[in-house]
Amino acid sequence: MRADETTHEEPGHHWKDPERVRDFAERMDPRAEDRAEQFRLVARIIGAPKDAALRILDVGAGYGALGAALLDAFESANATLLDVSEAMVELGNERMKPYDGRYSYVIGDFAGGVLPPSVGTGFDAIVSSLAIHHLPPNEKRSLYADIADRLNSGGWFLNLDIVAPDDAVSGEVYRRIFEEDRVARNEKPWPTSNTDRSHHDEMQPLADHLLWLRDAGLTAADCYWKRFGTAIFGGRKP
Repeated sequence: MRADETTHEEPGHHWKDPERVRDFAERMDPRAEDRAEQFRLVARIIGAPKDAALRILDVGAGYGALGAALLDAFESANATLLDVSEAMVELGNERMKPYDGRYSYVIGDFAGGVLPPSVGTGFDAIVSSLAIHHLPPNEKRSLYADIADRLNSGGWFLNLDIVAPDDAVSGEVYRRIFEEDRVARNEKPWPTSNTDRSHHDEMQPLADHLLWLRDAGLTAADCYWKRFGTAIFGGRKP
């Protein structure tokens, strides 16, 4: 049975389907330039010297696009890439070959709002891209607290992710612009799963995320970039 046909599925587990992983990569590759700009901004917010030996954790790393961008930005950094999908990890190992010795994958889950113990602790930066929105709100809040606990003092957590609109009118604008962009790229509609529908329906506005980040003890909790329903937000551990 395909993951997108499963009736009871943990958030994010539909990415275990190799066909869905290939489809995702094919859709995202044409957007590489736009995504690179967002990733460079994440690196600029972290603001460390280029030769800083940072320890970075990428939560829901997929095939490593954000992790690779940060390894480019910080030439002495090392990255731990966490993902639940063996198919994503296989693709990631292909694409991350230029960074051999500077990264490692951990196959594990953050459903439930807790990182697996195997990722460790003591990170200078924890990042995520288009992954945490799969969680229900109570698990997002729990995960932000767990992430804060694993940061070194002065370390950043930055999340590039989808957020809910504040009201129905802005929500309709988000959907219209997304669809216009999809058609302009001549891109077929995105596949959905039961998990996509249920958890995308209960995504939260940006203000909720910022509140949870502050509750986790992070300072400078803010939105650092936003385009309609996609935002870069996060905070710094004191």
